[in-house]
Amino acid sequence: MRFESLLIHRCTLVKHIFVGKDDYNQDIYEDVLVENVPCRVDQVKKFVSRDDNGENYITQNVLFTGFTQALNNDMRVRDIKDKQGNMVLAGEYTLESAQPVYGRVRLHHYEATLKGSE
Repeated sequence: MRFESLLIHRCTLVKHIFVGKDDYNQDIYEDVLVENVPCRVDQVKKFVSRDDNGENYITQNVLFTGFTQALNNDMRVRDIKDKQGNMVLAGEYTLESAQPVYGRVRLHHYEATLKGSE
């Protein structure tokens, strides 16, 4: 099965890019939107502890993109929808631990943990 067929969601990536310097030699940055990016968001349960009251879990949202769309920690992602336009995760999230994942021979995909912007 091709990995691209597993990318069942669409999102908007916000890239913070350097555009120049101002009169005081300060860096100027601008947000650039990349819309309709094929992606997939999954919720991962991580076991934390077990006590007399039960088990405590932490859930994390993980974002996957294909090898053509690089992810890095300076980006933000917003409004993750399915292919029909239904909202899956609303709001804006920052990326943590963004990294490439390699197959046997070449780059396979990118993945990152989502952290809510607060």
